[in-house]
Amino acid sequence: MKILMHACCAPCTTASLEEIIEQTQAEITMFFYNPNISPKNEYLKRLTELDRYLKERYNNKIPLIEGEYDFSNWKKLIAPLASTGERGERCRICYYLRLLKTFEKAKELGFDAVSTTLTISPYKKYSWLRDLGNEMSKYFKIEYIVKKWNYKKSIELSEKYNLYRQDYCGCAFSLKEREEYLKRKKEYQQKNKKFLNNK
Repeated sequence: MKILMHACCAPCTTASLEEIIEQTQAEITMFFYNPNISPKNEYLKRLTELDRYLKERYNNKIPLIEGEYDFSNWKKLIAPLASTGERGERCRICYYLRLLKTFEKAKELGFDAVSTTLTISPYKKYSWLRDLGNEMSKYFKIEYIVKKWNYKKSIELSEKYNLYRQDYCGCAFSLKEREEYLKRKKEYQQKNKKFLNNK
């Protein structure tokens, strides 16, 4: 059995990949398709870290395919839904695009099944990833392996291999929201410094 597994980053790949190897004993290839990641140096950092992890952990036995980095087209498509926030409709469309490209690549290269590391994150909507993938599975006639991978184990493995763990999903919209949140938090702390110190 040959599985094409979509990878969003190295930390999410850790436990996801270990579990799917243990459960299926299949031949796995990782597919890094994430046009949502911005800026470009962040994209390259995540790709490089994933490549490093796979080489270090699996001794070049797990192939890595890089998909096209078409950020401008992704942004144009997502922009009308930008204000829907993290776990909002913009994320559903983003899941759809990345899963669709993974299934298309799997069909093109003759894989038997598709999976994704996205379901390991507690910040992603598992039900959307499950349902979208299941529908695509019917359409492409390729099996979809979906599971809530072990997030706690991914943290442990990330620490063990000293992996870079990003603090935002990857897209420009989530980065902006995070920056605004941190700014509000800092302003609140400064405004209430005396009260917080005496708490």
